[in-house]
Amino acid sequence: MEPAFNFWDNMAKRYPRFNDITMSQDVNHILNWCQNKNVSFEGASILDIGAGTGTIAIPLAQKGAQVTAMDISEGMLAALNEDAKEQGLSAKVSTHQSDWDSFPLNQKYDIVIASMTPAISDLQKIEKMLGATKGIGIYVGWGKYRINKLVEALVKAHTKEEEDCASGGCIKANQFIEILKEKNIPFESDFFATSWVDMYTFDEAKEYSYDQLKRKEITPDEEIVESILVSFLKDDKVHVKTEAEKGMVLWNVA
Repeated sequence: MEPAFNFWDNMAKRYPRFNDITMSQDVNHILNWCQNKNVSFEGASILDIGAGTGTIAIPLAQKGAQVTAMDISEGMLAALNEDAKEQGLSAKVSTHQSDWDSFPLNQKYDIVIASMTPAISDLQKIEKMLGATKGIGIYVGWGKYRINKLVEALVKAHTKEEEDCASGGCIKANQFIEILKEKNIPFESDFFATSWVDMYTFDEAKEYSYDQLKRKEITPDEEIVESILVSFLKDDKVHVKTEAEKGMVLWNVA
């Protein structure tokens, strides 16, 4: 379910771009794993579902693919188009602002990919994804854990409940695998650990905290939020560390 407010447009202001060091390490790991499984991106038509700021779309275009990048957020796609233009890749990347349910499938693509996106959140959306490819599909989702102590502290302080940060609104990798098994679709998979630290000014961290809470339909309490952020403050920056496992799933329906 998409948030009722402009969560992703807000996130676009601070979401990693394709050249972010940690993000690019993860993306390179994913794409190299696929290439080691004999997936060729050069010359391929690729649909990137929930493309965000282009963290995968731009590296795919750099590898010679023709990418259709779909995302619900105007802000995310604006960042993607800006980076594609700077990299001389505008002819290789076309953007489409839409949710996945409404996206028109006027063609099938050589490869369809969805990575860490709530666009793929239920069986109906998975089935549309499976039907969008001529053969190859790639899904990247959360593995067994995602730990963000700031978000956990914010949710617990507001609700007295523990937060499952590994849900994130999208299908987990193992859930996706089970669906492929049920459909007798052959696949390969692998998991890897990753971590990253985002550093915000206090005001930026406050906005981030409000967005995270409102996304979970929790009304932020300013006093609670500020008291928690102070405990994450170091050298005039709020440090937000995330540790996670990501799962990669590769299948071929041809």
